[in-house]
Amino acid sequence: MADVALAAAPAGIDDIARSAAARKDSGDQHSAFHKITEDDAAALRDNSDNQLAGDLPAGKLASLVSGPLLHSAATISDLDTVRDVPFDQLCNSGSKLTSKNIFNKLLFRYFLTPIKDVYLPFMTWGLPTNFLMLTFRTYNRDFGLPNHNDDNLAQDLRDTLMPARGKLHRERSLFLKFKTGLLDTPYLGIPGIVNFIDVRTQWFDAAVKKAIADGITQVVIIAAGYDTRAYRLGKPGVKFYEIDLPHASETKQQLVKKHMPADKYTWPEFIGADLSKVALMDALNKSSWDSTRRTMFIIEGLVYYLPPEAFKKSLTGISETAVAGSRLFFDFLHLDALSNEIVMPGLETLLVSVWNKGESMYSGIDHRPEALRSLLKKFGFRLHEVMGAQDISRRYHPHVQSWNPIKPHVAPFFGYVAAEKVMAPIKRQETIRE
Repeated sequence: MADVALAAAPAGIDDIARSAAARKDSGDQHSAFHKITEDDAAALRDNSDNQLAGDLPAGKLASLVSGPLLHSAATISDLDTVRDVPFDQLCNSGSKLTSKNIFNKLLFRYFLTPIKDVYLPFMTWGLPTNFLMLTFRTYNRDFGLPNHNDDNLAQDLRDTLMPARGKLHRERSLFLKFKTGLLDTPYLGIPGIVNFIDVRTQWFDAAVKKAIADGITQVVIIAAGYDTRAYRLGKPGVKFYEIDLPHASETKQQLVKKHMPADKYTWPEFIGADLSKVALMDALNKSSWDSTRRTMFIIEGLVYYLPPEAFKKSLTGISETAVAGSRLFFDFLHLDALSNEIVMPGLETLLVSVWNKGESMYSGIDHRPEALRSLLKKFGFRLHEVMGAQDISRRYHPHVQSWNPIKPHVAPFFGYVAAEKVMAPIKRQETIRE
């Protein structure tokens, strides 16, 4: 946004914490965001989900909403000490050669990793990624593993899309167990990938339940795919909106008609839209979605498949749509792993596997809290929580008492972000400034 940036020159991410403390100590009260005009203030006072606090200094918008917040005292002024960092430092493709990664890239990414193609087709059976993730989501539950996710509808979608694979799950096939176990082989496989899908499902489920309990009545699921939350977690008065490409949305509707009849389940509104061509707000405005109400936005399993500019466009769309008090949850790929600053053999295997399916992972995000605060601030959000593999494993798989970095229980190169909007929606003509 032209006016939604610090006036100070961009700083390196390593300077963020020191700079923030210095700004706070020096009493710098410069607002990171545009001042609220009289028209803006009048519109906000008329919005039941947003109020201006009369005793706040001009330009400070309080996120005082009609329900519990992730941060009960969150205001726009909380972002004042968060330094501005160029977007492409926080989120990029990791393809640039640097002194930190040139050896790792040449040895692992360009020489050793392609050798994995010799055995990977056997391990993944060539299933499309969305199909494969659906089977992983059902695996722990089908095989009776402890603390599995509660998605009891995914199996119906799997069995229709992949009858042979579904049969192996229902029979608890030893062959399938062996083949899935190969994925956890250190250096050769992708250790923790099945558990990653399991705990990720639980994390997003818990987020939706919490949002609904806190009075949020709109849930927007971007690139919904085979998501089943609308049917499992829906409550009276809560509306779900599933956005996906038109052909994917049509396929999903056929599956829903077969397995989740309208007389037993509350259906979401299906929105078929290509968000690379249509603005999020325009897509939502064709539905019953109410722009004046707080909304929960979910982006699951998508960010790393988007080029950085596409992810930036998605966040901009959410920023111009979400009122203060709205929430944003997404998972992401660690930038240092994608860029090969550190070597994670499991990720190298994963990159080859998705490439074999005609797909690529385009984006990584700096997973340090200071970096994520800077990223989210550009779009008017405050960071509530960032979790790594060990954090999410302890929370949802407490039966695992130790962590083995060679054979991690949950794939260690993914992160999970929860954020809350603390500013009014941006105006359509505004653009994010680097």
